[in-house]
Amino acid sequence: MCRRALCLLALGAAQTRAQPAAMDSLSRWVDSIFARYGSARSPGCAVGVTRAGELAFSKGYGTADLDRGRAIGPDTRFYLASLSKQFTAMSVVLLAQDGKLSLDDDIRKWVPEVPSFGPTITLRHLLNHTSGLRDYLTLLAVKGWPSDGTLTKQEFLDLVGRQRGLNFTPGEQFLYSNTGYVLLSIVVERASGQSLRDFAARRIFAPLGMTHTEFRDDHTTLIPERALGYQLVAGKYQVSEPQVDVTGDGGMYSTVADLARWDANFETGVVGGSDGVALLQKPTRLNGTDSIPYALGLTIANYRGLRTYSHNGAYGGYRAAFLRFPDQRASVITLCNVASAPPTLAEQVATVFLGSVMKPQDPASIDLQSAGSTTAPLFGHADGAPVDSRRRADELANIAGSYYNIDLDLPVALVARDGALMLQRPKSDDIRFTALSGDLYMSRDQMLLLVQRSDDGAVTGFSLTVGRVRDLPFARREATRNAGSP
Repeated sequence: MCRRALCLLALGAAQTRAQPAAMDSLSRWVDSIFARYGSARSPGCAVGVTRAGELAFSKGYGTADLDRGRAIGPDTRFYLASLSKQFTAMSVVLLAQDGKLSLDDDIRKWVPEVPSFGPTITLRHLLNHTSGLRDYLTLLAVKGWPSDGTLTKQEFLDLVGRQRGLNFTPGEQFLYSNTGYVLLSIVVERASGQSLRDFAARRIFAPLGMTHTEFRDDHTTLIPERALGYQLVAGKYQVSEPQVDVTGDGGMYSTVADLARWDANFETGVVGGSDGVALLQKPTRLNGTDSIPYALGLTIANYRGLRTYSHNGAYGGYRAAFLRFPDQRASVITLCNVASAPPTLAEQVATVFLGSVMKPQDPASIDLQSAGSTTAPLFGHADGAPVDSRRRADELANIAGSYYNIDLDLPVALVARDGALMLQRPKSDDIRFTALSGDLYMSRDQMLLLVQRSDDGAVTGFSLTVGRVRDLPFARREATRNAGSP
């Protein structure tokens, strides 16, 4: 059956071929992509390929639980991370269809804990990442929160409630923010009277027969047939699992087989109808400008000449991807329980099955850095600075001192050391900044530190910009030079 389905997939995807590739050849190509995960002593991946809404090919590589030796298969449950966002978006769309809310509602109508920043932030802004709200995970990382730390909904709301500024005016720009999707999960709860977990189970998963899928809003909940997430540390695999109790931006567990059922919904509209499915895929428009390549929980792109809708997920020891080719009625799903899995696995598999209808790969488009290395941690110890970027000791000493950020309730210190500035945080690793130009400094992980001065040149504070947080302000508390730990 698998041989017949796979050959039908190859025939449908490669109509221009004189002879379709044999199933064994296609399977061997896929095997080569996942060869590094084929050992029973390593974590790995599950892969699925759909054709016209049907799962035409699926296979598992590696182990779901290294202690128990469970092999990965199409029904192994993986943490989806940000791939969950499209399900949160559909939940909001369903409530809009029910007349329970409008996508143009002010977020403060449903979550008054969000501060008033002046311009209205709508649910639509949250859905398409144009709200300007700072990303809560990045804020927590600045504070020194570990990626496997615990976080409750109340702690999340307290963090959002402390914010005094936005990255930009709502609707003016696009900048990915997990904050918006956690807020949307709270909107679903308050508009429907059910948690996102229960609402999605009743309105999305049950109608589609996704019996192995759920949102987890309590990190102590046991997930049957779950793949544990792993990171390779000092040559050994260590478990790396999310411990947060917030959902919406992530929180889902699912399988290749269940996600194939969700894939079919983009054609059948069993959930949301044709209007809901179309809305989920409608490009976003900024204020008075052209559309951008993001819809509701879906990225709109083009891969080697073929139109795609997709989303990836990455958290702890999990990596997930869902890549749809609507014009070819084909999709690729890759779910991995190892942090080193590259983000291009789904594209590589798609090339095996759809390569004959794709344009040739543009060598200039290949990201050699991503292809040859794994993602670096958000913050870490910096490498040594070039000699010509070092500042005079007296200039750095003038900047050194104690500072405070009210948005995070975070005291820090800047210390002049070995020609650089060291940012010291309570109970966290130091971050080393070297000079770029003027009062602008940068860490190895490309965090920018801009020194703020008064009209007479005195240092009054600094701001940090990193990833999804811009210009986070720190005010100088005192003029103590070479201050110690905060």
